[in-house]
Amino acid sequence: MTFIVLNVGSSSLKFAVFEQSGGAMREIARGQAARASALDRPGAPSAADRALVAGILDDVERAHGRVDAVGHRVVHGGRAFFAPVLIDDATLAAIEALAPLAPLHQPHNTMAIRAVATLRPGMAQVACFDTAFHRTQPEIHRRLPLPERFFEAGIERYGFHGLSYSWLAQQLARLRGALPKRVLAFHLGAGASACAMRDGLSVNTSMGFSTLDGLMMGTRPGTLDPGVLLHLLEQHVDHDQLVDLLYMRSGLRGVSGLTADMKTLLSSPDPASRRAVDMFCHHAAAMGAGLTAALGGLDAIAFTGGIGEHSPEIRARIGATLGFLGAAIDPGRNDSREALISPDGAKVECWVVAANEERVVAEALAALTNRPST
Repeated sequence: MTFIVLNVGSSSLKFAVFEQSGGAMREIARGQAARASALDRPGAPSAADRALVAGILDDVERAHGRVDAVGHRVVHGGRAFFAPVLIDDATLAAIEALAPLAPLHQPHNTMAIRAVATLRPGMAQVACFDTAFHRTQPEIHRRLPLPERFFEAGIERYGFHGLSYSWLAQQLARLRGALPKRVLAFHLGAGASACAMRDGLSVNTSMGFSTLDGLMMGTRPGTLDPGVLLHLLEQHVDHDQLVDLLYMRSGLRGVSGLTADMKTLLSSPDPASRRAVDMFCHHAAAMGAGLTAALGGLDAIAFTGGIGEHSPEIRARIGATLGFLGAAIDPGRNDSREALISPDGAKVECWVVAANEERVVAEALAALTNRPST
């Protein structure tokens, strides 16, 4: 059986292909294609998007045979979706209804669902939600300090990057032989967050109601005093300008005035670039330390995501700041990118886990189409 997993962003479409045979699943291909961010209307594929998805389906089927099902990473599941689901008209409508909670993500996710439905009518499709992993958070960590009517209206801390954290927990257990009880996980990339996990379950996380919250990111600010937004509104900055500022022109890009690319910033001698890196590391470590309060201690730290996996300097700096919690990173292991990067006998182990959100979606595809995987 052949599965395709689609992970659609505003400017790119990533895909991975998995083959299931004899009860085992293996990845056989992956790729990425650029796409225009414009949609004909919310969730509706443009002609260019339909052609892009059609090209991926056709290429995969020429190379690997008939595709049996397609899985999708969907950013927001709201309160409706706690687990992966087979997509039908009712579930698609419910997913699209959540677009106001993730306006720059959800419409692009559902675009691919509609494109596949048009191109391959009747093909099984499954949605997997980034927010679902965090539904195990206790209510005290999900609530915002606002009047009750806002919580009743669905305004709460949902958390994101859940597929990444789900894979991290699975893989860390495989690497160690058993999962540490109390883990502080960092997903560091263009989008960045941290998650406090107990026994592999989310207890608290840095992202909240939206993907703007928490850690400083590539082009997003992370936690920001709401008074700044009130001030900007008083200065007649309008909604669209705020959206552009907060999603596209803040974070590493905004502070450096140069780029959101961490590799470029690390190699730059420019003071603003160094400042951006310093702030990124400080914010990550400070927020990570705060999350450990929900765990009552710490047994391990794990890094994943593009920066988390590929930047020894960032890992070393965050680890050094968290040294007061018992974290320690061995320079040799860190530079050689071993999975275990802490010294033997460290009070708090430090690990690097390669992200594989697509595998999580593929496993859900297998389960929901009654094809067990191992």
